[in-house]
Amino acid sequence: MENAQPKKKMSRGKKAGIIVGAILALLIAAVLVYGFVLTRTGYWLIAKFTPDTPEQQLSYTSASDTVRQIAEEGFVLMQNNDGLLPLASTAENPGKINLFGIRSIQMVYNGGGSAASDVTKCTRLEEALEGQNFALNPDLLNVYYNFFNTGEISLEPGKEPANGGASEFITTPDSITIPELPVSAFTDTSLYEDGKTLMEHAKEYSDVAVVVLSRSAGEHADLDVRDLQLTDEEIALLDTVTGTFDDVVLILNCANTMELGFIRDYPQIKSVLWVGFPGETGNLATASILSGAVNPSGRTADTWVTDNLSAPAANNFRELQSDGTWAANSFHYTNVSDNPDVSEILKALGEDVTVRDFFNHYAEGIYVGYKYYETRHDTDPSYDYDAEVVYPFGHGLSYTTFDKKIMAMNVEDGVVTVRVEVTNTGDVAGKDVLELYFNPPYTGAIEKSTVNLVAFKKTNLIEPGATEHYSIEFALEDMASYDYKVNKSYVLEAGDYVISLRDDAHTVVDEETWTLSNDIIYNDEHDGKRPSDQQTAVNQFDSALGQDDYLTRVWDESGRAFTGPLEEDYTADQSVIDALTWTNPTDAELGLTEADMPATGVKLDTTLMLSDMVGVDKDDPKWDEFVSQLTVEEMATLCTSGGYTIGAIDRLGVPLSATPDGPSGMMANAWSGPIMGVSGSGVTYPTEVVLASSWNQDLAQLMGSTVGSEAQALGFSGWYAPGMNTHRTAFSGRNFEYYSEDGVLAGEIAGSVVKGATEKGVICYIKHFALNEREAENRQSLFTWSNEQAIREIYLKPFEIAVKKGGSLGVMSAFNYIGYEWCGGNSALLNQVLRNEWGFDGVVITDSNRYSYMYVDQMLYAGGDLSLDFMAAFKLPGGDDQKNRLLAAAENPDTKVGFTLELQRASKDILYAVSNTWKMQ
Repeated sequence: MENAQPKKKMSRGKKAGIIVGAILALLIAAVLVYGFVLTRTGYWLIAKFTPDTPEQQLSYTSASDTVRQIAEEGFVLMQNNDGLLPLASTAENPGKINLFGIRSIQMVYNGGGSAASDVTKCTRLEEALEGQNFALNPDLLNVYYNFFNTGEISLEPGKEPANGGASEFITTPDSITIPELPVSAFTDTSLYEDGKTLMEHAKEYSDVAVVVLSRSAGEHADLDVRDLQLTDEEIALLDTVTGTFDDVVLILNCANTMELGFIRDYPQIKSVLWVGFPGETGNLATASILSGAVNPSGRTADTWVTDNLSAPAANNFRELQSDGTWAANSFHYTNVSDNPDVSEILKALGEDVTVRDFFNHYAEGIYVGYKYYETRHDTDPSYDYDAEVVYPFGHGLSYTTFDKKIMAMNVEDGVVTVRVEVTNTGDVAGKDVLELYFNPPYTGAIEKSTVNLVAFKKTNLIEPGATEHYSIEFALEDMASYDYKVNKSYVLEAGDYVISLRDDAHTVVDEETWTLSNDIIYNDEHDGKRPSDQQTAVNQFDSALGQDDYLTRVWDESGRAFTGPLEEDYTADQSVIDALTWTNPTDAELGLTEADMPATGVKLDTTLMLSDMVGVDKDDPKWDEFVSQLTVEEMATLCTSGGYTIGAIDRLGVPLSATPDGPSGMMANAWSGPIMGVSGSGVTYPTEVVLASSWNQDLAQLMGSTVGSEAQALGFSGWYAPGMNTHRTAFSGRNFEYYSEDGVLAGEIAGSVVKGATEKGVICYIKHFALNEREAENRQSLFTWSNEQAIREIYLKPFEIAVKKGGSLGVMSAFNYIGYEWCGGNSALLNQVLRNEWGFDGVVITDSNRYSYMYVDQMLYAGGDLSLDFMAAFKLPGGDDQKNRLLAAAENPDTKVGFTLELQRASKDILYAVSNTWKMQ
């Protein structure tokens, strides 16, 4: 027998190496599984280093052109005294400009939050001006560059700073304002060897000064009152510039309406150009308007005033402190305990706040924006309109002049047709906006504004001396008011309806009168539903009324409209406390038995694939057959897959749908990209209020079509946009995401965007449905109180138009409550109004579903479909909680029938919308 060889002892170092290697291998395997199996993070990383495809490059070029067109028609020339603009500029003789203001070299191109985008590629103002043959004072540029980059004041050649702003969802805007160059820099005699000051040299360089003032904004935070007023630094800057120059152009780079009374204090400010947030190539339009290459045709989408607190809604926005800031935790119920669950979630996300339950009274009723200012002007002899309003709603100037008049008006078959003649009486070609308003009869039974936009049209480009004719149509029902007290329906009261053609909400050009002899009451007891409705509109929000104390045409300081909440408002009633929790209704309570139990997981003789359902009407029984194939597990998974996606079901050919934010464009950011597995982003469009200021539905539809082309090139089939909420006040941090203070303007423009994108196979999730006009505390059980007239005429109006005319296949519900029900679980809102009245056939998704009051099972019972659940999307601990909650309800003997029915309904809603996307065409 041979001697056995002794075993070699493994060294400790080798053992350690093997262990470390094994751990590394496991970690790498775990990362790969997480990145490519559980989530799509790995695909996102790969995509970040993948060159753009030819299709993406083409869509980018087309979208950039659309951005410029929107800016050219959406920027508003607010003032042009002495015809200062356009400025003379040619290649042979460049116009010289002195640029002032720190924002002249660091503009705001977009806001922060869900609409944030990469703004590094945006065209800079300096570059755009030089492209229009303007010469810019190099000394001023260098001083500003150096100050911004280093804080030093120097004439040495400076490097232009990178474009700033929130480039990703999880960052915040740079700031609402940034420090201005100290005024001492303009009077310093040591900068030049000749002992002259920077301002003296500037005056020698050119007689023209262009000053840029900006305000940034973003999600999660509101703007304080003082944020929309001039800062001390800006006052000093304007004092200095106007003390030297007689010809000053002011560029307003802001989406929220600043207080503009100061313009009256500086006669040297002859021209004012508002550019909102201009987006990718918008500054090309800025330069073209200044040079006269483009004739401006934008009109304001909001009323610009001297004091933003003059709007009655401001008194019920948040609690104002003496220093002009809003108090933290404004308007909270004092008898409701803090919500520790939500507090912990917010703290984990870096939001260290104490969560209470809040309220917000829309006590101004219908008197929002111009409907307040114009009605008060028309009915209160003591009111000084001119002292309060600087630029009315619908205001805008041109480099030419127009003469227009109503040629004829006809009312037939429920349609009003107004024939308008427009003549260009000036020297250059230009576009005009035809704005039609109505003043209804007022008896006091129903509140009514004296001025109401009802229809509008952007003209073609009209050559000098040319005359064109336009027919503008609107439905008689569009002049109905909602009577929430007596008839509890829409009503056209008998009397005279004055239809006026106006230059703006304040300036009448021509008018006609139509007389209605008898009331038309749009309910089943009288004249039937409105022709545009699928079901008669009746009171659905009585629970949201709160105390019936809303602003009427008695313009005094009584009531909460002008004074804010009353003492008793701070005590929540029991219904508020009960609304913070949810219990599913039992089948017995719903009148359901086992006989009503739907079939699930059915094995058909021939499996129906989603491709078989393309083009099939939603009410076709074939859809019920298709949905019956889904198991309860699949449906629960599908209904909780809404974190920037709609989940795939491979066995039925349901593709993964990538659905990015946001209102400023198709954006895969650092938050959504890893979830979707996509890195590409489209262009940054001008902010929504700029598009609204174009007053051009055709241009809006072009934007929707362009966005749709970008989506196809980038692989997206849904879009968390457009933003549809109302500019109730000037202070909401997300006003830049929304169109206007007026629902008709917002709805017509948004509806056209939706139509264009939907035709390209993109699900537009119009948001945030509804009454989501405040950022602070709106994620923390914010109870919103309003009367039904205001809810329908003001806040639901843009959504209604986008659904009825735009054909939207998606809606995103809001965080807040309306009355006693969270919007995402509000059956009156989602079932009765959205689906039954308006005929909506698509998918309703929640807003980010990370707060304890947002019950996913309540969502289903209320007509919602899809939970925007980031925890599930990232496969994080607790990510299955919402799905498991749905499964538990479907397995509970007391609720399984009703809940399974709702799962099938929601799955049908979701998959019907998916079947209409470009991926299924």
